[in-house]
Amino acid sequence: MINISKIAEIAGVSRSTVSRVLNNHPHVNETTREHVMKIIKEFDYIPNINAVQLKVGRTKIIGIMTPTINNYYMQYINGIALEGKKEGYQVLIYQTDEQADQEQAALELLRQKKVDGLIVLRRLMSWKTIEKYTEYGPIVTCEPLTSEKVPSVYMDHYEGFRLGIEHLVERGYHNIACTIGRKHSTNSKRRIQAYNDVLNKYGLPHKEEWMLYDVRTVEDGIKAFKMLETLADKPDAIVTTNDFVASGILSSARFSGFRVPEDIAVVGFEADESQVAEAMQLTNITNPLKNIGQDMFQIFMNKLQNKPFELRNWEFQLLVRKST
Repeated sequence: MINISKIAEIAGVSRSTVSRVLNNHPHVNETTREHVMKIIKEFDYIPNINAVQLKVGRTKIIGIMTPTINNYYMQYINGIALEGKKEGYQVLIYQTDEQADQEQAALELLRQKKVDGLIVLRRLMSWKTIEKYTEYGPIVTCEPLTSEKVPSVYMDHYEGFRLGIEHLVERGYHNIACTIGRKHSTNSKRRIQAYNDVLNKYGLPHKEEWMLYDVRTVEDGIKAFKMLETLADKPDAIVTTNDFVASGILSSARFSGFRVPEDIAVVGFEADESQVAEAMQLTNITNPLKNIGQDMFQIFMNKLQNKPFELRNWEFQLLVRKST
């Protein structure tokens, strides 16, 4: 089996020269570089990654613990991967399906040194348990958390939802329904609080049948609107937690003959790179998930290198289109 020493022998150079060529070191004569690369390609030499990892003490892999893989979480992952690429890092996505044993398995990757660090997008396990694993490598999250061991890059969804509901009120809508995904998640609780606070602020009606839970997909949005249109007291606006739900509501409303936004207004809520809102001309609140993913990776790198880091303040933005 060909190895780095054999490549050096055939090329007539030192082993360290071959290593510098493989690592794209700048201080190598260009003629020597081309000569060594020619031999590497001729013998189809592939460096022993395990040996490299053993030498440098790092895998150049960062783990990502995510409950599922959908458009929302892929925006985080995209940001992490893009920033990681700059540092030569690959991502290992561990989908937990919201199972505690799978979260434990993801943490074990860090303990076993199969990843250099772990980014937690969502978890069921207690932070007290997770924090113990920081002795094996940096852990960063986007969940709300105040911890000396686990940095958090978090945006309060109260403010995002408040923007959307205030916009509807300013446009003259007073009977506002709301769809929520997971009822008991931290972000959902903050969104519900914003919804209630804004309605109370303006003295607008609260109706239990206008608050819909477990609405997450296009199909859920279609079902939600069909339910709302059967009510004797119908809402004149709906604020949602993602653009897919909002697009289902819009499609169902138009199919039923409702005019948008005259009869019903709809506000979506999604990542900043959503194409659904533009295609549907949907007013939505944008959430800079990719930027947050990039920040989480940078914090991981700074923690890994024992460097200080500073959290940036990101803001939700309201993009007004034809649905309001």
